[in-house]
Amino acid sequence: MELEKIKLEGIKNLIRQKLIQLELQGNDRKLPDVEQSRIEQDQRIIKLMEDSTYGDRSEWIKYHKTQGKQFDQKQQYEKALNEYYLSVLALIDSKLWREFGVSLIHKIQTSLEFLKIPATKELFDFIIYVDRTNIKAYLKYGKFLSSNKKHTLAVQYFQQGEKLSVQKQDKEAQQDFQKQILECRKLQNQDKN
Repeated sequence: MELEKIKLEGIKNLIRQKLIQLELQGNDRKLPDVEQSRIEQDQRIIKLMEDSTYGDRSEWIKYHKTQGKQFDQKQQYEKALNEYYLSVLALIDSKLWREFGVSLIHKIQTSLEFLKIPATKELFDFIIYVDRTNIKAYLKYGKFLSSNKKHTLAVQYFQQGEKLSVQKQDKEAQQDFQKQILECRKLQNQDKN
């Protein structure tokens, strides 16, 4: 439980830093001011969430997640990211994380990619930590690693995903993983030559 809390704080800090980075772009405000403002806002929201019921926190999460989706549809990714982050701040217990966390992290990762400030490694590490059976996470993480020429590690994630797809009897995913494994091994051999 303690490790999960530490990982959760790490993800919140990562997303907060990305939001601060976006806020500083084209803005005359100074980093310490932006950081302080963001931290104070976060603390107010977390305090509000701690004093709320599970149902209220769940509604908060659903509301801000829906707002984020609407901003995504309008291609307003910075606003979407902020809404998803507001949802993440309400994930103060493991039950909420298990219910909403993985889908929110996927939404955040997609927004960051559109904003050209990805944090893929950290986010996928967290998704896999929270949900070791998330086949898509293994596939996306493997592709990320392969694109960064970390083919050996990518193969390991593809193999784990393939194993899960066999267990879940997902033939399509299994074929995708097999294709990715072959491609990575081909690239590994090219790198050796």
